[in-house]
Amino acid sequence: MTAFPSLLRLKTGDDVLIVTRPVPQGERMLVDGDEIIAQQSIATGFKVAGRDLSVGELVLRLGMPIGRVTAPIDRGEVVHVHNLESQYLRTHRRGEV
Repeated sequence: MTAFPSLLRLKTGDDVLIVTRPVPQGERMLVDGDEIIAQQSIATGFKVAGRDLSVGELVLRLGMPIGRVTAPIDRGEVVHVHNLESQYLRTHRRGEV
């Protein structure tokens, strides 16, 4: 395990962790005393699951829902558009003033 934190939990209770540096597949990391194993290579800035997430669950980041799970997500797996449906409200449309 590395001493430098590779993952950052922005707020207690968040379901996702933010990657702070490139992480190779299989790397073992500690977050709040819990071990997270990278399920694939992950680029800086991406989100990973801090726990197993089931289809239909709302995912929290900064204590706010960011999306609903559309495919099972294992702890340490990337959370992105392939397994998460956005819950952000659209406030404008392209081309409108």
